[in-house]
Amino acid sequence: MTKERILSIFKRVIPGYNEEEYEIWKTMTYDLVPLNYPTTCLFVDDEINNFKTITEFTEREILDFLFSRNDLNPLLLDAVGIPTSGFKLFRELTRPLVMNRNEKPGDLDLILFDVNSIQKAIGIEVKCVKAKTFEDGRIKLTKEKNITKGISQANEYLKFGFHKTFLLMILLDDGQYNTKHNQFFRDTDLRLSKKLFNRRILKNLHPDIGLIYLKVNQITGKSIFQSGKISVRVEKNSVEKNQNDITTEKLASL
Repeated sequence: MTKERILSIFKRVIPGYNEEEYEIWKTMTYDLVPLNYPTTCLFVDDEINNFKTITEFTEREILDFLFSRNDLNPLLLDAVGIPTSGFKLFRELTRPLVMNRNEKPGDLDLILFDVNSIQKAIGIEVKCVKAKTFEDGRIKLTKEKNITKGISQANEYLKFGFHKTFLLMILLDDGQYNTKHNQFFRDTDLRLSKKLFNRRILKNLHPDIGLIYLKVNQITGKSIFQSGKISVRVEKNSVEKNQNDITTEKLASL
């Protein structure tokens, strides 16, 4: 489907849609329910609601979730240019690359590479921001300080000389009560954030480092393990470099 066709659909389903105010995200929406023809209903609330909401997830837990689902992780892999098969990842890596955890970045949140191209590894600093829309329409944003912290730590990745370096901002959004929209569009209005898309803050990210936003939306009264929406937007691509030989050797030793 072409971009023009997508925009024409948005203009019909979103009152007052204007291209300058809305960014297009690559999105996957899912609902895991038994197919009991003809009574199957998708994207409905669950009677059992004693599950962890999306804003209760930690950075480690949400990455565990994303990489445990082969149907979801291609969104991120495609964004950074890694094949969906034959890739290797390291999480929260220290030695042999980070020798002193008391110095920034402390550890390396995520390293990805094609098993056949270890010399083209990608270093990714990960930070989470959390958002929630309440039943009365109020919006709550938390962890916004992670944006400036993430920028500071991502800049330190450059000293390792990866092929590409990114800051990945994961937006954990509980939009299930935003019922003025169809479930597919139950997003918290993140334009209220003072830091998330603030150009004055983002300019502190080194120009060689890419920036990716990844949203995990809870759009119904179900756990995200059952139903949800994952969206990715590459705000800025990383500059590709010839990887540091020592970094390549150390990764090969793992």
